[in-house]
Amino acid sequence: MKINLKSKIPVIISLREDSKKIKSKITSSNGKIKWEYENIKAISCELSSLSIDYITEYPEVSFICYDYKGNLCLKNAEKLIGLSYPKLFKLTGKGIGIGIVDTGVYPHPDLTIKRNAIIFFKDLINGIEKPYDDNGHGTFISGCIAASKYTSDIEGIAPDSNIVMIKAFDASGKGFLSDVIKAIDILISNSESLNIRIINLPFEFDINVNINPLEEIIKIALSKNITVVVPSGNSGPQSFSIYCPGNIDEVITVGGVEFGGNMKNIRVCSFSGRGPTFKKTVKPDIVMLASNVKSLASDITYIPGRTSNLLNAYTVKSGTSIASAIISGAIAVILEKTPDLTPKDIKSILSLSTIGIGEDKYSQGKGLFVFDKILK
Repeated sequence: MKINLKSKIPVIISLREDSKKIKSKITSSNGKIKWEYENIKAISCELSSLSIDYITEYPEVSFICYDYKGNLCLKNAEKLIGLSYPKLFKLTGKGIGIGIVDTGVYPHPDLTIKRNAIIFFKDLINGIEKPYDDNGHGTFISGCIAASKYTSDIEGIAPDSNIVMIKAFDASGKGFLSDVIKAIDILISNSESLNIRIINLPFEFDINVNINPLEEIIKIALSKNITVVVPSGNSGPQSFSIYCPGNIDEVITVGGVEFGGNMKNIRVCSFSGRGPTFKKTVKPDIVMLASNVKSLASDITYIPGRTSNLLNAYTVKSGTSIASAIISGAIAVILEKTPDLTPKDIKSILSLSTIGIGEDKYSQGKGLFVFDKILK
């Protein structure tokens, strides 16, 4: 950071206590406040290098970090393979709210006609009030979880669960750390009224610092009995390639596998992030299908209030985002049956409900999640 740099730098200031003094210093330094948070003591803003250096001197400031940009964990795929789930329980995730921080959600017929699965939508990028998705990632993930089999045979693993979507990523699939934290902040504040029991965070930030405000607010969510599911990321196959939030101990980190035609030919995807973390923690926790998955497409040109022109209702993609979405749906099914389970309980159950696929623990974690183990 060059002190004489004239352009403003996006940062997040974590505070030891609520401080009006710091807010006034930001504005008096010609800074621009972006977000204040309800569930953590922090402010995101833009400041000059000199002002950042100046504000670090105040005892109310705990630390300041750069407002990083994150990437979604999805890759395009060429070969079309349908996705089906074993309906071993007569359970559909009914009434369970799943918070998703993504690019938004398109009002696809498979999410809105049989019933409206999208019970809440908030746009932190453009401020549009009704659901839309100008990238497609959020719609694809929502379909993996809650598609209702209205226009095809595609059905999400928890077709009666509720999607609570916060748009914090733009049309190019990029999102600021400050917006992601605000999205989780909103989900926590609405968790009781919307019965949000799961938060799915299908992205990664290249952050490997000991303290960051994303980890702080995720731990607040966990303390509120909300299970947090994240992908291992798409930066594999080298070791130490799982970044934030996948490197947080308490979250459920899901790696991706591909099927080679039968259950005996399963392997971890080359792109799936590998552990250990820089804290030497074993990650991922488990693995799930992440390659050549068919789900819902979005009309990325659609703006609420205008006519939609969805030419292809479905698409095929790969990425560890998909694996995390499938596990989020599975957790909704489990919580419908046993709603008193804590995030720690859920993590233990998932870890025990696995089969090994012959790869090391830093690639497969405990192994491939299967419903059969829960029944047994």
